[in-house]
Amino acid sequence: MTDRDATAGLLVDYGGVLTGSVGRSFRAYERAHDIPKGTILELLLAAYRDDVGGDDLVASIELGRIPDEEFDRLLAARLADAGYAVPPRGIVERLFDGMRPAGRVWDVVAQAKEQGVATGLLSNSWGTTTYPRERLADVFDVLVISGEVGLRKPDPAIYRLALDQLGVEPEACAFVDDLDRNVDVARSLGMFGVLHRDDVTTAAALAGFLGVPLEL
Repeated sequence: MTDRDATAGLLVDYGGVLTGSVGRSFRAYERAHDIPKGTILELLLAAYRDDVGGDDLVASIELGRIPDEEFDRLLAARLADAGYAVPPRGIVERLFDGMRPAGRVWDVVAQAKEQGVATGLLSNSWGTTTYPRERLADVFDVLVISGEVGLRKPDPAIYRLALDQLGVEPEACAFVDDLDRNVDVARSLGMFGVLHRDDVTTAAALAGFLGVPLEL
């Protein structure tokens, strides 16, 4: 729970909302290793089309069941099976090298926090060493990272955990994510879901729901 009696909350995804495009970052890695565009996302993000909790590679790293080094080895093996040889070390780090903090949603979160809104990060992690912890701590009251709590979106349990840590009711909380499936679950729990497509639209939607001025 936060250290103040907030009545409204804001939960925000990390990759693709507070950073550059996940797809572009992956594509940079693919170009560097002569891998066809979209191959890695097709191999890994296909897990999102399956039921939550499956014993797949994405679930294993997002739930913190395997360390980065094991993920690197297993992904390298999958790529090798598909005909693409890559060094089996440092893959996670290189995949996300282009996914640096970017955009103005950082400013939106900071402004919301300054105006008494409880703020939280709710992120599915592919390794937990890629987050800019100090910068996140400046704008978020709580950090709920899948690999650290053993739950992942779109499991409703991780949303409830984040709400509990914020100390707000779902009807008083906004949730921002760039994946439809994750936003749909938030809405089903009673939250105000925002599918992030651009900073201006997201800021306007949040300002309207939270009832506070948010400027870009």
